[in-house]
Amino acid sequence: ANAVGSGTLTHRSACLVACVFEVLGVIALGSNVTDTIRKKMVDVSLFNHDPYVLAVGMSFVNVGSGLWVLAATLLSMPVSTTHSVVGAVLG
Repeated sequence: ANAVGSGTLTHRSACLVACVFEVLGVIALGSNVTDTIRKKMVDVSLFNHDPYVLAVGMSFVNVGSGLWVLAATLLSMPVSTTHSVVGAVLG
């Protein structure tokens, strides 16, 4: 927002820069985040007998955190998607 507001970048170039760095972040660090949630927060071995329960639970994590991010955004509240997902997993 600052770069666009000051005229340093156009809106289009700011979106392009954001897209590039979002993809780089996912490629470089995405597996670390997934491993942290999978190994340190949820013991997936408890679901070896019924992996469907784990899949449904994680689907609800996505739905719940997505609804929270949407509600907070509509209310103009600052919100973190990562914190919302972690909260949903722990909840």
